[in-house]
Amino acid sequence: MNNPILYGFTKKDLEHTIELVVNRLRKTELIDESSTNPEEDRLTQKEAAELLGVSVQCLIKWKKKKLIPFYQIGRSVFYSKKELLEQARKNTKLVKASRR
Repeated sequence: MNNPILYGFTKKDLEHTIELVVNRLRKTELIDESSTNPEEDRLTQKEAAELLGVSVQCLIKWKKKKLIPFYQIGRSVFYSKKELLEQARKNTKLVKASRR
C-alpha cells in the first residue's frame, strides 16, 4: 500500500533548497565554451534528433528550411550541439511545434 510520507520543512529550509537548485541550474548553463572539445560538440543527424526530441525526418525538414544551423562535409551532415541548444532556447516554438 502507498502510505503518504510527510516532511516538516521550515520556510528557511525550503528557501535554502530552492537556492541550491537554482545555483546548480545556473552552473549547468554557464559552461566554459573554451573548454569544450570540438569533436564532442559535433553531432550526427540521429544524435541531434535525439537531443531535440524529434524524428530524423523532422530534423531534415528543419535543415532544408534553414531553421537550424548545420555543417556539411561532402555528403556528411553534422550539427553543433552548442548551436542547436542555443537555437532551441531562442525559438521554443520550433520544438513545441514538432511535438503536436
